[in-house]
Amino acid sequence: MLFDEVIGQEFLKKELIKGLSSDRIAHSQLFLSPEGSGGLSLAIAYARMIIEKNNTLEGTSLKLSELKHPDLHFVYPVAINKEVKSKPISSMFVESWREFVHKNPYGNLLDWYLKIGVENKQGKIGNDEVEDLVKKMSLKSYEGGWKVTIIWMAEKLNITATNKLLKLIEEPPKDTLFIFVCESTDLMAETLLSRCQTSKLSRLSKKNIEEFLMKKGIDKATASSAAASGFGNLRIALKSISESENNKEFEEWFLKWVRTAFKVRKNKEEVLELVSWSKMISKTGREIQKSFLSFSMNVFRSALLKNYEINSLVSFEPKTDINFESFSKYVNGNNIEDIFSEIEEAQKGIQSNGNANMIFMDLSLKLTRLIQKQ
Repeated sequence: MLFDEVIGQEFLKKELIKGLSSDRIAHSQLFLSPEGSGGLSLAIAYARMIIEKNNTLEGTSLKLSELKHPDLHFVYPVAINKEVKSKPISSMFVESWREFVHKNPYGNLLDWYLKIGVENKQGKIGNDEVEDLVKKMSLKSYEGGWKVTIIWMAEKLNITATNKLLKLIEEPPKDTLFIFVCESTDLMAETLLSRCQTSKLSRLSKKNIEEFLMKKGIDKATASSAAASGFGNLRIALKSISESENNKEFEEWFLKWVRTAFKVRKNKEEVLELVSWSKMISKTGREIQKSFLSFSMNVFRSALLKNYEINSLVSFEPKTDINFESFSKYVNGNNIEDIFSEIEEAQKGIQSNGNANMIFMDLSLKLTRLIQKQ
């Protein structure tokens, strides 16, 4: 990650470069970065400039670009998972971290938790983590220059870890930089904040996001729409594009689902098709399943509005051959609350790691009754 690749934040980039040029580098810095504004990307680009300064060793740039440089350290929230059974620290997740940063540098904490399979746990930066960091910082620089530690989502530092870290940043080893990246300082200790030089990132402009998306090959209309929906958050803008691509597949699943549900009333053997459909959905990931249920709820909501001719509020735009106008006549005030209730129960079941096959089968059987309730 280079400064030129960091979206927006031009004023802050100039200030950081100016400080570096005049050798004014605060040993403890905090980047207060709203979600999707690029705090992590900026921290990595800044760290790279510092480590590369006056460094002519071959291979330094490659190691930094691959996040494998021995003088660049990362700390981030972690928790136990299927592979790490106890005392989790960042170094145990380093390969997943590198993949995450390269593929999703504007991702948030949930994206990271999903990456390492701890989305149902509370990650933290704990005492074991800081003890490991103290050991690393006590060693000499591998290349004779600066050592940089980026602490991402620093608001997840617990109080014990914070107190231990304070001792390190109050008397830092020579040419050592700590960059704290956070979305909010509300949960951070005042004793830590008072020792950091704080830089505040601004939300990205619509133009920033739109230009970035177009450079990635997104057409202007889609890029403009996504940028507008992002409200300065690149993560949300990217997510809206991804969801748009997923929605056609979701619509195909939905179409198969409701068509079969209608057929069951006339032909009980069609239940086997619902069994097959439920098995197919259950083989996808839980996040996909939850997204599909949210999509389905939106289709039912739009159908209700269509049925009552409140077309200005209909947000669903069919991409398949579904006869939406005909379908909407079956969604009304007598069944919409029950349909929503059952979908919400299914969402809770998926969130609680319930048996997805059983959850979708149960929901499907209930839908066969509710969809024709007048």
